[in-house]
Amino acid sequence: MSSASRWLLGVLRVPHEPHLPAGEPGSARVFRAAPNYWRLKLLQWVLRQAFTLVGFIFFVGFVQAIPNEVVLTEKGRQKRIPLQKPMAVMKGIEAIAVGLWLAQLPLTLAIIRLDYQLRWYVVTDRAARLREGVLSLTEMTFTLVNVQDIRIRQGPVQRLLGLADVELRTAGGSDVSAAQGGHGAALSRNLHLARFRGVDNAEAIRDLVLERMKRARDAGLGDPDDAAEAPSGPSALESAARGLVAESAALRAAVSRLA
Repeated sequence: MSSASRWLLGVLRVPHEPHLPAGEPGSARVFRAAPNYWRLKLLQWVLRQAFTLVGFIFFVGFVQAIPNEVVLTEKGRQKRIPLQKPMAVMKGIEAIAVGLWLAQLPLTLAIIRLDYQLRWYVVTDRAARLREGVLSLTEMTFTLVNVQDIRIRQGPVQRLLGLADVELRTAGGSDVSAAQGGHGAALSRNLHLARFRGVDNAEAIRDLVLERMKRARDAGLGDPDDAAEAPSGPSALESAARGLVAESAALRAAVSRLA
């Protein structure tokens, strides 16, 4: 990673390495997005910049086609209206827009490169964690015993490039976002869905998660915080119920004595 990339990460406060989720450190398996995923992102970036450039070319051609003055005929008399000042303003806007577009080229290219380099998928014997994004950092951790469904999704372009996405879904997640198209922001907002994007070993990831899910459930391993938060004695509801039973018994005894 270049010094410029490290400087940018420092400014954005993005850690260089992922933090391992709960589990034995020696059991951690780290997966990365495939090289073709970077090529796909680079192609999308090139297409976006090309469309923007075409827009600039049309705008420049439109501005150049505007004459320096307009001649109006009113009651047989010609009136000339100069357009030098409006043209100067439009050309100034054009120059600023082109300058901003040129300035963003290296920045946006560096961001999508860092997004690829800093995309981590970690699986331990107890949990799975994904981290993605640079400007908007997303980090999700799923305890394996809570995973309800594992799916592999592959679109036509992904199939052509040998890529696929592995989805881990916990209880409460719905298929609405997936049915709406797959790659939009709706999936990112689904807190019950973790997506390992752009991998070329989706079957291996799925098999590893399934194996460790089974092992964790057989061993009774869950969220380590659950054990710390579990009450050691009777719950408050149970204690209240016992108190009501004792008071009811005392009341029946008092009524019996009065009778």
